[in-house]
Amino acid sequence: MADNKLVALQAAGQVAAQIHQEVAAMIKPGLNLLEIEALANKRINEAGMKPAFPTNKFPATCCLSVNEEIVHGLPHDFELAEGDVLKVDLGVMSDGWMVDTARTHGVGQISNDAKRLLTVTEAALEAAIKVCRAGNHVGDIGAIVEQTVKAGGCAVIRDLSGHGVGRTLQEEPTIPNFGRPGTGPILKEGMVLAIEPITCLKATKIAVLSDGWTIIAQNGLATAQFEHTILVTDNEPLILTKDRTAN
Repeated sequence: MADNKLVALQAAGQVAAQIHQEVAAMIKPGLNLLEIEALANKRINEAGMKPAFPTNKFPATCCLSVNEEIVHGLPHDFELAEGDVLKVDLGVMSDGWMVDTARTHGVGQISNDAKRLLTVTEAALEAAIKVCRAGNHVGDIGAIVEQTVKAGGCAVIRDLSGHGVGRTLQEEPTIPNFGRPGTGPILKEGMVLAIEPITCLKATKIAVLSDGWTIIAQNGLATAQFEHTILVTDNEPLILTKDRTAN
């Protein structure tokens, strides 16, 4: 990988990570979704970068999805309430190179089931990243995600997947959150991948709301999403969207 590409990806990843850290500190009942969108725009502009999602025609900087809303929720005038589960998904572009990252937050006191869902989904992301080594397969990623989520008593949302990322927001390969080890495209050194377990408390069908973007779980149960953009190497993958300023 060219040095300038890696520098740009790392820079974008750090801006995205720091936005997530600031958002995490803001989460409380009464927080308006538009405040999160405003913060993300401000920090990206201050860094001299651009939001990545509008390049894919999404009409905002962040996807903000609450409770049964899974992904692609549009920022709007809405105040979070005690017990809500909020997914914050954002992309940042530096020098034409993009990263994509998401976290899920509980608002105030959330149910034990919701806590379990968040814990299981984040654990699935961590397990998936560990297998993102050159020579492994896309099926290895999906298999460990599904295994981890099922072991926690939850379900992956099979209609939604991770993906490659680079000059455009969604590139090959598609990375399902289920699969069989040793199958699918082979991971190669230098690949940049967005790994994103997307889950629900129980298996569910999905639907798209009338806004044309927001995807929901038809069973009405809480959903979760955790995502990092990583660089595949021959050894441990490099997590580009990990906050490197934290202790």
